[in-house]
Amino acid sequence: MFSFYFVGHNYEYELRNELRVFDLNIEYEIKHESKLKSNTGIGLLSILENNDDEYIGYAKLYYHNELLFESKFSSKEIVLEKENEKKLKKTLVVKSMHQVMKKYYNIKPDYGILTGVRPVKILFVAKESGKSDEEINYILENTYEVSLDKIKLLWEVLKIEEKHINKNSNIKNYNLYIGIPFCPSKCSYCSFTSYVKCQDFQIDKYLDTLLYEIEKTIEFSLKKNLNLNSIYIGGGTPSVLNEKQINRIFDTIKKYYDLSRINEITFEAGRPDTITKEKLICLKSNYVSRISINPQTMKYDTLKAIGREHSVDDVREKYNLAKSIGFNSINMDIILGLPGEDEKDTEYTINEIIKLHPANITVHSLSYKKGSALKQNNLQQFSKEYRLLKSMHDVVDEKCANFGYKPYYLYRQKNIKGNLENIGYTINDKESIYNIVIIEEIETILACGAGVSSKIFIDSNRHEPVYNFKGLKEYSFRIDEILEKKKDLLRI
Repeated sequence: MFSFYFVGHNYEYELRNELRVFDLNIEYEIKHESKLKSNTGIGLLSILENNDDEYIGYAKLYYHNELLFESKFSSKEIVLEKENEKKLKKTLVVKSMHQVMKKYYNIKPDYGILTGVRPVKILFVAKESGKSDEEINYILENTYEVSLDKIKLLWEVLKIEEKHINKNSNIKNYNLYIGIPFCPSKCSYCSFTSYVKCQDFQIDKYLDTLLYEIEKTIEFSLKKNLNLNSIYIGGGTPSVLNEKQINRIFDTIKKYYDLSRINEITFEAGRPDTITKEKLICLKSNYVSRISINPQTMKYDTLKAIGREHSVDDVREKYNLAKSIGFNSINMDIILGLPGEDEKDTEYTINEIIKLHPANITVHSLSYKKGSALKQNNLQQFSKEYRLLKSMHDVVDEKCANFGYKPYYLYRQKNIKGNLENIGYTINDKESIYNIVIIEEIETILACGAGVSSKIFIDSNRHEPVYNFKGLKEYSFRIDEILEKKKDLLRI
């Protein structure tokens, strides 16, 4: 049991995030008192004081009342949060706890005290507030304790993302996300809304509601004078749809837009066992410009272990088929940290994928999610595998750099193994518009389908979400409630 003693603050949420950086398994309790009880095991005393013109954060880590480590930070040492007293105090508390915990666990996390989803956004905010590149680097290294390698990575990502960031045009754009929550089988790591092995009549019934939502959503956007920037059809596994069902979706959109004029149309054909020549031709005829064919790993034993019903040869075959039909922008996903894999497996997978030369390679660090079977069945695997995951990322980064791939978007998740990141690599000028837009929250996302979420910009600095119902029946019965929320937030 880990006992935390808080004095002068009640930042339990920040504590939970800090624990995720180090140890997901730990049981803990919080006490609001300054004196540690005898024989308490591991105890951390966290104190926030206000001394005249400065705040001071203290942390002391004890084992059976013997002091092991201690740290102290002053508000005078903090740069970015000086104008926000609440954030300033939280930062001091977290930094002081972080120092003693990284000594206790003998780990130096690459992202320091950062636990947020969008670390690149820190660079946006700092630049907008007038900070120089040197000042931003100082903040990242000294306030947030980010490693120099990760600071370099964040700047590399920003360099590509900046081509797509223009507040004047971004606020006028929207992106249409369409969710297809069906899969041929459920992967053990997956927590997305997905229904397995549904019949065509069930999918058709879902499409009836989906197409109604798409039409109404597009009508709202036209009344709001928003420009459609990109379309992304994700899941689930959208390629479980047959050609007739795919055409139904695009025929609905064609009522309002010339698809040939949309900047980017992505379709996730993620599972090779769902891809056919006829479907690929259908997608091409509907002006789909980017598809995903996602192996996750090129190790056959792992594919079987995680519930993927296809072989490594299927991945190569369907990729080459898509290229022959004329798809020049193909993304391929891999996941680092799958059970039983090590650096050698990662090296083999990335080498095999680079041989195919896709336009994008998206690298996920395995995240143990609430709804995934992997989490439910493998609680003992919650311990973060820092060194292994870092080594895997290093292998991928080196290989991608050697073959001309550059990092173009990056995000992080709670419960992510190694406390690292998910990252997309691209060859020149093939970055996904939608991925940048959604991760950096720079444009409105209008999402349609069960279990999806919209992000509607209220002004240039604030957006509001709309969460669709996950259940197929509830989604169908309550679709008008969803549409009314969209309409209200769009202020139509």
